[in-house]
Amino acid sequence: MSLGVGAVLVILGCLATDAALLTGRIDRVAVEFPEGPGETWVLIGEDSRAELPAGASIATFGTEEQVPGSRADVVLVVHERGERTTVLSVPRDVVVPDADIPGRLALSWLHGPQSTVDALCGLGIAADHLVAIDLAGFAAVVDSVGGVDVDVRTPVRDPAAGLELRSAGVQHLDGATALALVRSRHPEQRVDGGWTPAPEDADGRAAAAAGVLQALGEQAKGALWRPWRLRSLAAAGSEALTVDDETSRIELLALLRTDLDGATVLPVGDPVGGSVTRFATHRTVQALETAGLSCTP
Repeated sequence: MSLGVGAVLVILGCLATDAALLTGRIDRVAVEFPEGPGETWVLIGEDSRAELPAGASIATFGTEEQVPGSRADVVLVVHERGERTTVLSVPRDVVVPDADIPGRLALSWLHGPQSTVDALCGLGIAADHLVAIDLAGFAAVVDSVGGVDVDVRTPVRDPAAGLELRSAGVQHLDGATALALVRSRHPEQRVDGGWTPAPEDADGRAAAAAGVLQALGEQAKGALWRPWRLRSLAAAGSEALTVDDETSRIELLALLRTDLDGATVLPVGDPVGGSVTRFATHRTVQALETAGLSCTP
């Protein structure tokens, strides 16, 4: 499954306007951050089955026993340096060999937030702030903003993810459908009246997360001028949020106001040997250098 981590941004802004909700509902975790240039936020969409969206099908998501633990299913990096902001969607299956626990980035979350921060540093990304949201929180926040508008290139479905969009073009999606879109791993397209497997796209999920982030950010800007909507959003999603213990309420509000247009997928190598495993390449290094990212453990 995958999450549109842009939901995190909406919740953060809501919570920043209400100190009681901020201190009483979100979870705080202790994380030691490495050294790096500028200011970097890492937004995690994690896939624990402990809390599922309202009305969710166990057949679609699985139970905690069937899918134990929690992975970093979507990783978005927001890097600010001076007046420049870069937003990168990092493929979850990239291997980070220099981390304390080598392996795919997604699996680092099984060992806790610190492991994911360290893994990203091994890739060349120094985090200054860490925020995570779960499945139920994402769907609730999308519904609280009234849904999101996403441009769908072709009719698409993925029964395993609970996704079915029968028309192309701009679609208005509720929380459950937006979640299904970014969870989709094996999409099918409708061609000549029938459904056929969509072309392989290793970056499909990361790209979907970036697209939903942008759409949700646009909705959030409108909600900023509606105090009643902000409180509703905070109530809907705050219990699903985890934030590092050094990030302040003022910093959360500043993040919400950041322009997140133009999110792109960090380039990495193709999957190896029929697996999902991918490796960083010279293009990965170049993209990080261009963004101004580096990390000193």
